[in-house]
Amino acid sequence: DPEFEAAQHKLVCKGIGIMGRILIAGEGINGTVAGTRAQLKEYIKYMNAHPQFGGIVFKWSNAPRLPFHKLIVKKRDEIVTLGREVDMSKTAAYLKPEELHAMFEAGENMVLVDMRNDYEYKVGRFKGAIQPKTDKFYELPEKVKNLKIPEGAKAVTYCTGGIRCEKASILLKEQGVEDVYQLEGGIVKYLEQFPDGYFEGKNFVFDDRLTQKIDTPAGQKVLATCEHCGQPSDHYIDCTKPDCHQLFICCEDCEAKHEGMCPEAVKKLQKA
Repeated sequence: DPEFEAAQHKLVCKGIGIMGRILIAGEGINGTVAGTRAQLKEYIKYMNAHPQFGGIVFKWSNAPRLPFHKLIVKKRDEIVTLGREVDMSKTAAYLKPEELHAMFEAGENMVLVDMRNDYEYKVGRFKGAIQPKTDKFYELPEKVKNLKIPEGAKAVTYCTGGIRCEKASILLKEQGVEDVYQLEGGIVKYLEQFPDGYFEGKNFVFDDRLTQKIDTPAGQKVLATCEHCGQPSDHYIDCTKPDCHQLFICCEDCEAKHEGMCPEAVKKLQKA
């Protein structure tokens, strides 16, 4: 009963005092919450005692300040919106972070497929990974048809926390790719064990931080460029034009020069 669970969950989270965004559907639960370590331990204790949610693997990351301004708990038809049915019994086998790392070290014949959106892929990704050029997850069923996986290569799907790959890996198998795997726990669990491994750049996150800072040489690599001047940058901002609010990459110099507006907003202003 996702509607009841969402209402109950909101009360529990309010009682503990944590903030965040949680989605509950008939297929399960997904979300990110933030608070003090003591508050989060209390939340995990509640979850582990829950008859349906017990045993969930939690991913941890630090933030210098609370990255959410409020608590949102919603009932949804799907945890991640694909817009079509998939046979969840056909989801790909899991690879643990240490197994994927060993495959990189051994130079295995594999293709890493980033099942996140393009704006996430821009600022950080596994070395050599490809991405289906999606802006929204529901575009994936069509976009995945254009992916070229060489015959004999293992296809390893990954996303932020492993949630999207439960469905995304099925789509690859539907395209006739036989040797498909998914990274268990996603980028976050890999970085917990291998912060200076084969993930380069920053991990995009859906809170006020926007990107997860990784203090290693691999994490400090800048993979993207400013959308105004083309200089290396991985600094995301929202366009300040009231009717735009487009998320885009902008270096600090261009942010000051264009008053936080995206290239499209600047063009429209110049034409006016």
